[in-house]
Amino acid sequence: MLVLPTLGFSAALSMVTMYLPLILHNYTNSNILIGFAIGGEGIFSLLLPLWVGIRSDRMWTKRWGRRRPFMLFAGPFMAAALILAPFQPGYVPIAISTFAFFAAYHFYTSPYQSLIADMTPANSAGKVQGYQAVMRGTGMFLGMSVAGVLFYRWEPSPFIVYGLMIVISTYFTVRAFEELEPEVVAKPSGQGLFAQLKNIWLSTRKYPGIRRFMVATFLWESTLAGLRPFIMFYFTETLGASTQTAGLLMTLVGATYIVAALASGYLADRYGRITIMRVGLVIFLGGCLLGFFLGSIKWAFVFLPIFGFGGSIVLTLPYAILMGLMPKEHIGQFTGMFSMMRGLANVVAPILVGTAIDVIRQYRHGGSQYAVIWLYTGVMIAVSLVFFRKTARGQAI
Repeated sequence: MLVLPTLGFSAALSMVTMYLPLILHNYTNSNILIGFAIGGEGIFSLLLPLWVGIRSDRMWTKRWGRRRPFMLFAGPFMAAALILAPFQPGYVPIAISTFAFFAAYHFYTSPYQSLIADMTPANSAGKVQGYQAVMRGTGMFLGMSVAGVLFYRWEPSPFIVYGLMIVISTYFTVRAFEELEPEVVAKPSGQGLFAQLKNIWLSTRKYPGIRRFMVATFLWESTLAGLRPFIMFYFTETLGASTQTAGLLMTLVGATYIVAALASGYLADRYGRITIMRVGLVIFLGGCLLGFFLGSIKWAFVFLPIFGFGGSIVLTLPYAILMGLMPKEHIGQFTGMFSMMRGLANVVAPILVGTAIDVIRQYRHGGSQYAVIWLYTGVMIAVSLVFFRKTARGQAI
């Protein structure tokens, strides 16, 4: 019940990024304008999570606690913006609806993730994150595949279905839990923006391990954010696969991701989150090196699921590890910072990878330039090992 809302908003987010551009294309032929409407998610991911996370640390209501009011407020707005988007009469109204959806999404997810940290027993953090990764993976499947079937029959139908899913899952989760009142609830600050930013920086300086972990989080999230826009080009241009074969391979990797996420959560609680994370990083790094030199789609069916297992671990366990590092009085703040690092990666990584491909294109031809996505991913993992090793030193998590 705790991770149920992840299914709804993950499906909705995947559907918006894949199928809303098809509706926008009816009103504009400009890829820049379409990209601006969909890329607005990155703007809100940088502006909202930290502020909302801190606000959720500094409030308490007798009936709904401190995290659930944000979910109750943002959930219906998220659903309404999603449902209304395909019925809008032009580019600008659709873009506004999309921005409203992204704003509500980030207003919702930071307190919601903090609620998971509040309610999860210390010895079950890995398992709960495994469940959440399964919900996220299943939601991505619903948003990419099932939504396509619904979209083909009637374009607004997946928007309506996933909007209702958000409202229903939020209702059941909010009703299922009674938040425990914290020992101390900090009062909202009456300071100005710069003074509040200074306080955030001072509180962050007290925890150097968390600072290093945030850098590692950015690097880990950059791997998926860099791979996602160009992976199909790698399959079709570099390895010479058909779109159908590439889709089949992505389905196989997606199934591996879901199974590995659940398994890694249980293994992390049994053998230690940091230990299993190290194993995942090594597997993922080795897979990136193989991917760079891979020359056949047949071998991709053998190797990609293997290091997809490592990638699943790397993307599943970070928040479970962060749960063991965060002081209770700053869970919302550091959860918001965690979300902000992930959002920053989603903005920066595609630009870096796209630039690298354009540079390599001058020296490698015939589609082979897209193999650089694995070199980029390997560098991100290798650098993250430095920050993670310093973070993990002395931590029994």
